[in-house]
Amino acid sequence: MNSQPRKRGGFTLLEVMAVVALIGFVFFVALSFYTDLADATTRASNHTRGIRRASAILDRVARDIEGTMLLVKPPEMDPFAFPWIFLGETRLGGDASERLKFVTRNHNPTRTDAAETNLATVAYVVASRPDDSIALYRWSSPHLPDSLDKSFPREDDDGSYLLAEGLYSFGFNFLTEGGELRSEWDSSTLLESSSLPLAVEIQLSLMSEWKSDGEEPPIYRRRVLIPVRPLDLVALADPNNPIFGSGTDKDEDEDEDEEGKGKGKGKKGKDEEPKYTNCDCFPKTAPDGATQTQAICISLANSVCDMAFGPLDYQRMPPECQSLVYSKCRF
Repeated sequence: MNSQPRKRGGFTLLEVMAVVALIGFVFFVALSFYTDLADATTRASNHTRGIRRASAILDRVARDIEGTMLLVKPPEMDPFAFPWIFLGETRLGGDASERLKFVTRNHNPTRTDAAETNLATVAYVVASRPDDSIALYRWSSPHLPDSLDKSFPREDDDGSYLLAEGLYSFGFNFLTEGGELRSEWDSSTLLESSSLPLAVEIQLSLMSEWKSDGEEPPIYRRRVLIPVRPLDLVALADPNNPIFGSGTDKDEDEDEDEEGKGKGKGKKGKDEEPKYTNCDCFPKTAPDGATQTQAICISLANSVCDMAFGPLDYQRMPPECQSLVYSKCRF
């Protein structure tokens, strides 16, 4: 008979501690993974929210700028009595205008107690906040002033409302017909008298995307084409203006129409003239060796591909851009 005691099975304290340590390590790795995933999801969500918010602000400002309207000042008129203006100013001497004032035709009349048109004077101004953020205000008036007014409204003036707050930066840059970006514009000066930029670049960044370590937040930009060039009413009212043709040409056209009656050879009437758009008149891409100005013209034309293109648009284009227009659209 064997009198030796039987050995009992079990784990030593060292083995138990090793298992506990292994389980703790696995939980630590899993927790770190899920924490990083949650942080990445939060950052992506905040970035998407920032993009949507910036796009909404840019869309609102761009809608006004797309409707910019400016009349050419008659030579004999006193400059200080001419109310039409396109004015961009920077108060801090930075690389972009912090406020802009202009006339737009995209105004929707809402009042019933006074006569209104679709024209309005609009201004965008920024104001600093105690937390170093920037607030953007939009001001509008459904009437043009009686004379030149280069002052900007305050944020508490009538017709002004808060468009956006919590911005890190906001500004405008102006693209000249020569392809140069400028930080300021004043259509009432001698140099830029009755002139408009080819396009306006809006830029902004959000305070919520600024990091405390000093890294600058991303900048959102939108370049807006100003399709309607300054209108010279004096020239348009001239009966000899080549855009519309003289009375002699009209009589000749009518005579030729009479001669061609019944033969199907008469000239097309005014209502039957072909109507062209930018799609019909510009190439889709810039040709090899194109200058910067030509590349900009093509880019802007294709950004509003369905916009009508006529004689006035062609004649106001830079000569080097006119060479890109298809021959059928060279009025």
